[in-house]
Amino acid sequence: MTDNLYGWRSDLNAVPTRELRLARFALGLLCSDKRMRERLDDRDFLRALWELTGPLLPSWVRDHLVSLARESDDDDTDILSLDVAIKRLEADDQGNPPPSGRKPPLFSSEGPLRTFYRHLPHGMLKQLDQADGNGSVSPLARLLAQSLGLDATAERVLEYLDLRNSCGAFVELVNEAGNTRTRLVRADARHGVAAMLRLDEPALRRALRKSAPLRQLGLLESRQNHPDIEDLVRPSDLLSELFEAEPKDEAALLARLVEPAPAGDWTPAAFPHLRERVLEVQETLAAAARSGVAGVNALFYGPPGTGKTELARALVAACGLTAYQVASTEKDRDGDEDGLDRDGRLSAYLVAQRLLAKRGDAVIIFDEVEDVITQQDSFFAFFGGAGPTGEQKGWMNRILEENPVPAIWISNQTRGMDAAFQRRFLLPVAFVTPPRSVRLQMAERHLGDLGLPPTLLEELAADDQLTPATLGAARRLLDLRPDAPKEATVRRNIAAMRRLLHGAPAPRRREQATDFDVGYLNLAGGIQPNALVRALEREGTGRLCFYGPPGTGKTAFAEVLAEALDRELIARQASDLISPYVGETEQNLAELFVSLDAERSVLLLDEVDSFLAERRQAQHSWERTQVNELLQQMERFPGIFIAATNLMRGLDAAALRRFDFKLHFRALKPEQRIGLFAREALGDAVAVVPMNLARHLERLDHLTPGDFANVCRQQRLLGERLAPEDFLRRLIAECRLKDSGVPERV
Repeated sequence: MTDNLYGWRSDLNAVPTRELRLARFALGLLCSDKRMRERLDDRDFLRALWELTGPLLPSWVRDHLVSLARESDDDDTDILSLDVAIKRLEADDQGNPPPSGRKPPLFSSEGPLRTFYRHLPHGMLKQLDQADGNGSVSPLARLLAQSLGLDATAERVLEYLDLRNSCGAFVELVNEAGNTRTRLVRADARHGVAAMLRLDEPALRRALRKSAPLRQLGLLESRQNHPDIEDLVRPSDLLSELFEAEPKDEAALLARLVEPAPAGDWTPAAFPHLRERVLEVQETLAAAARSGVAGVNALFYGPPGTGKTELARALVAACGLTAYQVASTEKDRDGDEDGLDRDGRLSAYLVAQRLLAKRGDAVIIFDEVEDVITQQDSFFAFFGGAGPTGEQKGWMNRILEENPVPAIWISNQTRGMDAAFQRRFLLPVAFVTPPRSVRLQMAERHLGDLGLPPTLLEELAADDQLTPATLGAARRLLDLRPDAPKEATVRRNIAAMRRLLHGAPAPRRREQATDFDVGYLNLAGGIQPNALVRALEREGTGRLCFYGPPGTGKTAFAEVLAEALDRELIARQASDLISPYVGETEQNLAELFVSLDAERSVLLLDEVDSFLAERRQAQHSWERTQVNELLQQMERFPGIFIAATNLMRGLDAAALRRFDFKLHFRALKPEQRIGLFAREALGDAVAVVPMNLARHLERLDHLTPGDFANVCRQQRLLGERLAPEDFLRRLIAECRLKDSGVPERV
């Protein structure tokens, strides 16, 4: 009985490996500090300790201690000495009855079990160390250490977290260990964990540093300033999911982190407006993947539905590489489990980087990245509120500088992103509104084989807010309803999607009731339209302000100007951008400028007085920020921007100074009125207008081309050609609304 003098097993090697490791951790914690011995007075701590170390006791010892408890009353205060307890155990082992008397209950603070643990043999932990060895009992910890190149200390920490996740008694023991009467300080907590795990304390401290692999990969969270052992180290969301998934090998581990990207429906040739940039990204990704150059990251950014993900997949395929994508937040992997949360997605990306680095044929696509970087207090806290801390920024910068596998990050917005973060993207690609010719190709790609009228495809291509995703949705609907009328179904579905996304079933279109002719413009300042076109064509950029009464041709001239420059006019009203929510109008303005292809379009912002009111008269801070935002966007915009307004008075003086040209559109001159009347009312621009009609036209000082367009529309609606006198009466009626001084009768 000498080996069992204190009731412990001598054949520790016969104890199952996992049970032996748990018992070793439990006794290591108990012996870590004298205050831990005080926890033996706690029933819950003692019960957990008993459950974890029970396998180290012979069955007859366990049975005898239990029998002592069954024969005892809870209020018995007789404390058994260790010698008496051992004599009873020996007597029981020899078949002799134990001494008579009342015994304390097993888990009370006065029971034999407490005395038993208080007299733990000094060499017990050493014997456990020799019997237990150092191999991990956690398959996941072994797999992560082997796959990610982690050292033995990191593997032991992962094993500890796995056992805490899977063993209720161990969880209770660690939880109760923090409930000391004398509060532990953080060094005590770290010392307790190191003693429990049988680790060198400096090694544990290094393993829990922010710069250590476990923290850098996002596998655990360490609250180094927390005094509780339980909270000193915790698994991250990703590691918790891996505990539940229990991947068996590296392939299964990788499948929990990323998934092979589905084959794309397009090729890089489907993005001719990005041709040069696409070729550059394609060649760079291929070279980086095959040579192992670190820090190669592309950023695809732009409005939703513009084909960012499709192009990313197409590029990787064109490189002959394999695309892996980080699962989105909403992804349901097995039909009954939620996908990774935002922090988990970033951790998955980091771990996948290490796993795929060995292959040399992979690219990681990180889609919907704004879902990660907009979270406050997350790894990326780059949007809204306070900016990133120095540690966060430095850590994020290293991620973008040291990634061994090239990556394509995809975001719908970059507004507010830290500049240091932006600079580290080697290949930023802005997805702007594609030119009309490309939009026609997209419409033909999605719908061209359905026998739809070519005019419908042209009509769809004319809508600069229509995205490939909307066209794809229309095609899917037709595929599901093959017998439905195709043209009506396409129109109805796209109108519904457009109403949902943009608030209107169709784009705002100008109805050309009359043919526009620059000869009927009355521009102040002596600037000739042809000279303006030549200047803009030569420079490729410019900021223009068109102002004057309604109907004087501001928007029509912008259309002619864009056509002369072989660019598409992108027109927006103030009502398209103004939001009742503070800050959202500024965001809409920024997104408008960023979303445009500055080389192939002309931007017209109508009713600009809504944004450029004099800041000194502002009563609210948001009124000033809207002016500031538009001025900043104007200055940064590398293309041609036209601001149009009917109200020049009250515009911010600083804003006016930023316009290269300010064109005053005035009402028609007398000779222009007569010429336009001859063209529209008499059918010939060189026809002679009767003298009595000409006299009335000469007196209509506020007559504009817009008034003629209104009367022409009325004529078309009536279905009959108006006599010249009736045409003039209607012109007078139009002018009467603007000037009460005009004659009422002809």
